[in-house]
Amino acid sequence: MLSSPVTALRSSRRARAVTTALLAVGLLAALGGPVAAADAVSSGRTITVGSRVPTRLNLYVAEGFRFQDPNYYACTSTAAMDMLNMIALRRAGGSGFVWTVRLGATARDSILAWERNHDTLAGGYGSDPHGWRNALNYYGWGSGALGAGRVYDDRAYGTYDEAIKTAVRALIQYRKPVGIVAWAGRHAQMLTGYDGLVGDPSAKSADGRYTNAFTISALYLSDPLSSQAIVNKRIAYGELKTSSNLKLRFRPYLETDSPYDDPYTAGTIPARDEWYGKFVIVMPIR
Repeated sequence: MLSSPVTALRSSRRARAVTTALLAVGLLAALGGPVAAADAVSSGRTITVGSRVPTRLNLYVAEGFRFQDPNYYACTSTAAMDMLNMIALRRAGGSGFVWTVRLGATARDSILAWERNHDTLAGGYGSDPHGWRNALNYYGWGSGALGAGRVYDDRAYGTYDEAIKTAVRALIQYRKPVGIVAWAGRHAQMLTGYDGLVGDPSAKSADGRYTNAFTISALYLSDPLSSQAIVNKRIAYGELKTSSNLKLRFRPYLETDSPYDDPYTAGTIPARDEWYGKFVIVMPIR
């Protein structure tokens, strides 16, 4: 089991129980190459959804990907490193982007240590969606991006379709990878693209809400854990929704180990109440 306990407790701002938390890992070997994406814009520029929506898009960059192994608790920090690497390699960071490509265990583990002190967990060895989101903002755009000026945010949705279609819209509009909180809240994975888009993701109803009246055939998914063998892999839209493999199926968040309020989010609410029973993604918002 990836969640098996280790013998020594780390020191941090609070003691963490080993029973829960997002898992993680980072081998120093890039795999494969980006999938050719007809109609995909490779410059990384921000677009307005609806101007010219590519039917296929994949933002994966092999040179920026690393596994989390052998640190089995570092999934969120490895995902943050990989996502920022791909943003840097595609020059998609925009104004204020400060990250430079980093590929090793030092970056992975330093990000994880920072996350542990900037998340909402009560215990454990990994981090949670707030730690992941906060690390993306801090390491990518600096301390000014931790609050209202954030570039990435965690969002929770009542249905799979709403979460994934929101993720697809973010990929199109901001040309940055989207994180998905996998394994019912215990792991981090990354979406970098899709194919087979039919319809208009920008369409809105009379009240200004997105209608989500579009479809896609598949998504491109990467997992920082090497044993999963999911690197820039094409996964059918329905397979990610209903697979019998629970380490592949995107499921609602069921962890309860984040009782603290995130200081960078308006209002006061235990983080677990934001996410429990919902489909959680970590997505660019600008």
